[in-house]
Amino acid sequence: MTSQRKTSRFLPRFGAVAVLTAALLAGAVSAPVVAQTVDRHSAAVAASSYVALGDSFTSGQGAPPYVLDGTPCLRSKRASYPIFADLVSPLKLVSNKACSGASTGDVPAQLLGVSQSAALVTLTVGGIDAGSNAVLAACAPDPASGDCIDAINDSFTQLSGLAPKLVGTYGLVAATLPQAKIAVLSYPRQFKPGFSPLGDVLNGATDALNVVIAGSVLALANPNIRFVDASQEFAGHGIGSRVPYFAFDPLNPFAPANFHPNALGNSLGYTRALVNDGVLRLR
Repeated sequence: MTSQRKTSRFLPRFGAVAVLTAALLAGAVSAPVVAQTVDRHSAAVAASSYVALGDSFTSGQGAPPYVLDGTPCLRSKRASYPIFADLVSPLKLVSNKACSGASTGDVPAQLLGVSQSAALVTLTVGGIDAGSNAVLAACAPDPASGDCIDAINDSFTQLSGLAPKLVGTYGLVAATLPQAKIAVLSYPRQFKPGFSPLGDVLNGATDALNVVIAGSVLALANPNIRFVDASQEFAGHGIGSRVPYFAFDPLNPFAPANFHPNALGNSLGYTRALVNDGVLRLR
């Protein structure tokens, strides 16, 4: 079945996610309601636990407000894709350990205390290793600056050493949670093509990063680990589009949410990609 046919198959059933997203944005659904819903899951569903790992794209940094847990992880309180995945599927999200700024070197600590019975793990990781934070810090004030160009060039250079780190990280997750299916999600293009010269360069860097991620998953040849490409679900919704799936405040280039999937991106982008690729089964 082609990706296009998969998408058309699931779109009608995915209307509930769109309604839920609207309710969250309007404040009609709160975290306590989510918690109560999770508590009503049957014992059989509770056994199918779900754990989220990795960086800010999984923590939900682009969809404030954040959980006030004393950490700098910027985990979305209501609208990360792991929360949406829990709400639309029989799986129970038992822990989102993803954290803003996390690299491959942080994943081992995230695995500590994770239930061995986890049925699904999702993660995004590798962007920090490739220098994404350095690029944004250098380019947000002045995209035409020499510092920005240098940071982008350094990021491309760092990709050459990323694959072994990713292979080691994915292998560790699989060894630690042998019963779990592991979904490694791509990083979607953040900008509408042609919106800005810098946006086009950063989109190209994202494409290059995803090639390394997909290749690392393929290299492991582990049937429990799969690459989920969310590019189709995010297509047409970059920064500068009519309905962006990314947070961006042009008046505050350093806003924490900037350049990360917003509630729409997490629901109609990432969560829909997990459904369309068969990782999630809708209720």
